[in-house]
Amino acid sequence: MSQDDQIYRNLQIHLNKMPIGFPPSETGTDIKVLKAFFTSDEALLATFLDYNPISLRKIHQRAKNLGMTMEQVEQELDSMVQKKIIYVDVNPQTGKKFYGNLPYAIGFFETHINRLTKEMAEAFDEYNLPFIKEFLGEKTGLPQMRTVPINASITHENNVMSYDNARDILENVEGPYAVAPCVCVQAREIIGKKCEHDMIERCMVNSQSYIDSGDAREITKAEAVEILQKAEEKGLVIQPTNNKATGGFCLCCGCCCGILSNGKLLEKPAELFATNYYSEVDDEECTGCRTCEEVCPMDAITVNEVSHINLERCIGCGVCVSKCPSEAIHLRDKEEKIVPPEDGADLIAKITKKKLELNQ
Repeated sequence: MSQDDQIYRNLQIHLNKMPIGFPPSETGTDIKVLKAFFTSDEALLATFLDYNPISLRKIHQRAKNLGMTMEQVEQELDSMVQKKIIYVDVNPQTGKKFYGNLPYAIGFFETHINRLTKEMAEAFDEYNLPFIKEFLGEKTGLPQMRTVPINASITHENNVMSYDNARDILENVEGPYAVAPCVCVQAREIIGKKCEHDMIERCMVNSQSYIDSGDAREITKAEAVEILQKAEEKGLVIQPTNNKATGGFCLCCGCCCGILSNGKLLEKPAELFATNYYSEVDDEECTGCRTCEEVCPMDAITVNEVSHINLERCIGCGVCVSKCPSEAIHLRDKEEKIVPPEDGADLIAKITKKKLELNQ
């Protein structure tokens, strides 16, 4: 192994210790990802950071064997912040800087909206399957995202909490409202795999920093609801971050979304997706038209005279319910409901605690 390859392997091992890890790939696509985003010098310096931000002075002490002055370390770190492969917190009173590692996703992949290279896009496409089980919390039971049903699939018979209702999520956001292009769609289109849906702006965020950087476009609450409605009509899946205080969500397609397209390759995706619902077919009403089979993002439906839903694959997105012309499919509540963590910090704390327990 070359010296550079060892540097990237060390960074992979380092990132894999974070709450959202970066697992190795048998084919080496994990290293391909890191090489696409980090130079070897950046990769080396990144191994001296933590998930939680630490001071410039502490990083300089850790990296003393590199022979760099504190000013040189700061300059390199600031360059990495500009590239959006690490992050910085600045104390508003003292001006002191604290730098931290970003995970791969949700992290330094998503920060490259509108600036992906072909090398990055190819690495994303190849590494997704090895990464998906980590993203979905196979070991911890705590995925980063969850699936909520589209509004048209919900009836008065469903017990829907506000954190499972996309419109309530929008209503509870204080703002600002913003929408960004889907980075998964951008990555796929760069490598010649065009999205089946003509809707590029589909990531809803309430982040001023995304607006300031030009990565997202500020919109009104009414515009946000309109975008959500359009996505539901197109059969996109609503996936907010896995916490009650989520400030936004992704509107995802089965052809491009890294979560859906790779989750679909799993034998039993329903075991890993955080969802409180499933679809059920009324055999008496079903005409066997195959509409549901065509729109299901998880290949959970087969048709033999009437539709049959594989509950080990159904993630309760409600797309089939809204598209059924004979209204033969209904959304049902799962007996055991999943209550998401309170906020993003609570989610990370729970993931960290679970991983520590598993490693004992």
